[in-house]
Amino acid sequence: MDQEVDGFQISRRAVLKTVGAMGAGLMLKDLVQAKAEISGEKVIPTFCAMCGPGLGCGIYAYVRNGRFVRVEGMKESPLNEGRLCAKAHAAPQWVYSPQRLRYPLRRTGKKGEGKFERISWNQALDLIASKLKEQKQRYGPESLAILSPARRTYSEYLYRFLIAHGSPNYGHSGICAMQKTFAFTYTLGAAPFPDIAQSRLILVWGKQPVYSGSTRGNLKQILDARERGAKIISIKPTMEPDVAISDLWIPIRPGTDAALALAMLHVIINEKLYDSSFVSDWTHGFDKLRDHVQKYKPEWAESITGIPQKQIVELARTYATTKPACIDHGNGLEHAPSSNDAVRSIAILMAITGNLDKPGGDVFYAGGGVPMPKSVHMKERYTQEWVDKLIGPEFPKPFQPWIEGTSSAYCRIFDSILTGNPYRIRAVIAPGTQPTVSTRGAKNVLEALKRLEFFVVVDVMRTAEMNYADVVVPVASMYETDHPFEFSGNWIMARNKVIEPLGDYKSDYEFWIDLGVKMGYGKDFWNGNLSECMNDQLKPMGLTMEELRAKPTGITFSSKPTEYEKYSRIFGRLSTRLSKAPYLPQGKVAIYNTTFEEHGYEPLPGWVEPPESPTGTPELLKKYPLVFSDFHTSKVYNAAWLRNVPYLREILPYPTLQIHPDTAGARGISDGDWVNVESPHGRMKIKAQVNPGIRPDTVMALHGWWQECEELGLPGFPLLEGGANTNTMYSVEEKKAFDPLVTAMSSQTLVQVKKA
Repeated sequence: MDQEVDGFQISRRAVLKTVGAMGAGLMLKDLVQAKAEISGEKVIPTFCAMCGPGLGCGIYAYVRNGRFVRVEGMKESPLNEGRLCAKAHAAPQWVYSPQRLRYPLRRTGKKGEGKFERISWNQALDLIASKLKEQKQRYGPESLAILSPARRTYSEYLYRFLIAHGSPNYGHSGICAMQKTFAFTYTLGAAPFPDIAQSRLILVWGKQPVYSGSTRGNLKQILDARERGAKIISIKPTMEPDVAISDLWIPIRPGTDAALALAMLHVIINEKLYDSSFVSDWTHGFDKLRDHVQKYKPEWAESITGIPQKQIVELARTYATTKPACIDHGNGLEHAPSSNDAVRSIAILMAITGNLDKPGGDVFYAGGGVPMPKSVHMKERYTQEWVDKLIGPEFPKPFQPWIEGTSSAYCRIFDSILTGNPYRIRAVIAPGTQPTVSTRGAKNVLEALKRLEFFVVVDVMRTAEMNYADVVVPVASMYETDHPFEFSGNWIMARNKVIEPLGDYKSDYEFWIDLGVKMGYGKDFWNGNLSECMNDQLKPMGLTMEELRAKPTGITFSSKPTEYEKYSRIFGRLSTRLSKAPYLPQGKVAIYNTTFEEHGYEPLPGWVEPPESPTGTPELLKKYPLVFSDFHTSKVYNAAWLRNVPYLREILPYPTLQIHPDTAGARGISDGDWVNVESPHGRMKIKAQVNPGIRPDTVMALHGWWQECEELGLPGFPLLEGGANTNTMYSVEEKKAFDPLVTAMSSQTLVQVKKA
């Protein structure tokens, strides 16, 4: 049977003939190459880049007449084993988007006008270096802040530049990963992972496994678990696709996960459903927790979470008595001022029920005994003076540096520009990040950008804040570069260039190396030699970049089998703090956290109301009767990107508000109607998506909307009032809206919804 591939008829006989001529010892990549040759294409093994420059899924990229035309999943990749999502297949449209930045720009008009003139790559670097040198001399090196993107392979290059320059101000958004990891680590010694493959009960808590990391095997594990009879319980405000295979959906009110977890602890402790042996041997402060949770009764939690007390009791009993059980926890836990309390409570649940680091429970990754690449970070240069200079620590100074390094919170960086407190940030570089649509307080961000002395955008595509930039530096997509390598677990592979660059630019990595040299920091930046940089990182693995590139689908190292019950090793881990004091001073699970207590924070997890909520601010319910929150993950978009890609925009063309049929009907709203959504802080205009799988008292929207799609004639949306930017809807009052320890930011408020 013949097969059609992008308009080409490929004969099965022709493929077999070509393969036969290639001889024995064929690998899958050889078959892929044979098929490509017959269709007149070139195939390049590399990584998908549609979730950002980093460890993407393994792909085969196809090129015809010098043009990137399509992708195919790489079955040899242990990350995705050939699985791909919609974003991966849309890559060629993204690469050739009319919104691509093709050459550097210098602002010629007022901030916000969007008037620029074309300059060269070297002119852009000279302008940036000149301004940073001037500001360093006048205000000190700490006057520079770099805003982090989501974790990227180039993130450590940002740190390296800041350290060479002398500024600790790496800005982090406070909405993803670091907050959850912090709470787990300071409770358990490390952040555990669910051993779904061996579990009899999986709680999917605050996570969207169908949309988040589904190609990496998490979803397949859940499906396999279901097939073998494991019980699945989904805890989230909306009925996501994974609920279809769940035994039970618990529609929790957004931002109340801490209350549910505390009530579960109340039941498990009072009914003596805990593992007394583990509690006695490996926990510190259990007796204090027993007294502490008496006030967190299921009936108390019912009014806050909206979950009937009977269901809370049954959930606690089921989790405590089903062995083994695991909790597949997600980013939803990090979007509340009680984030740290929620994660600590869940960590304690794992520990006291005997589900920690046991087969089928939540287990610790302790390394597979394989060599690791050398980091380009320069953490050895951190000092107390360095930490003390942080403009607005994301984590308190006694806990700095954290895993990635020292960090200031985005919001506090922008506050310093407006207030000068404790000093004023004078320059901001934004590589691959968009603060108005990625973090709370879009109004504050735009006002700060107007007042900022020097703002640089470094990106592949036009960004939401680009009109406020003084210099715009385009960088290559990861399909236009042959570096860096990517490493995960026991697998390493070189990135390969798919097409030649489409404009006057280099890669993100070359930008930071070139800028470092321009600034006079050449010794710290391999004197501008990228090959030396890559080879330096590969030395501990006994490899060079060329040797690695000779293995088209990478190298898999032998690794140790998984070990369990590694309590002494994990509970004794030294921290990332300057003192290197252990995370767990007693060498046991920190139920009662003496480190937090020592620095003025609550030693036991508790409950903090969202800034606006039915139980915290009932006086607002008459005007704003519905709870509003947002999703950070969708089936087609990556955070605040990709709405400009036709394939993806066809799937999800407009911003929508999920609303229950009863709630919509009471307001005369039909599916697809435009609606006005108003909170005490802002308003949006988006389309109603009537959905029976959501709490009647709750509405939810996807964050990150601003881009237009020129090819389909679909609009973009304003960043502020009346647009579709969820960040305008929330409080930015620090004492109410931010977790006091980890700066997690609230994604909850109260709203009224009316037909537009």
